[in-house]
Amino acid sequence: MSPRGLNSPLPAEICDADGRLTAMGRAFLMKLWERTGYAPGIDSAWTALEADIAVLSAAQAQSMANAALAEAKAALELATQALLDAQSIRSQALKALEMAQDSTILLTTARPKRDGSQSDESMVFTIMKP
Repeated sequence: MSPRGLNSPLPAEICDADGRLTAMGRAFLMKLWERTGYAPGIDSAWTALEADIAVLSAAQAQSMANAALAEAKAALELATQALLDAQSIRSQALKALEMAQDSTILLTTARPKRDGSQSDESMVFTIMKP
């Protein structure tokens, strides 16, 4: 059907006095129905309400995401601090182990000789040098 065939003038009366659809009213409604592609009408108030609900839901989701992000950042800071503490403790443990090793070396090499003479001081100083 050509676009011209879809045109229909606005009827003077859509319904008669009894409330029945007039022939012109029926023709007008049929042309309107054909022109809209037989699609049902859209309730703009309902569409606006749905859009408002979607906007509010999106804002709430954004707020929850921001709160979750803040909690994740706080957890990351705690984990970072725990890692730094663990590295510090590891460093202290390695230093204590090194000192124990040095003490063991000193103890085993600096014993008094069985013949009653002094221990070998040069060995002790060599071990203690950095």
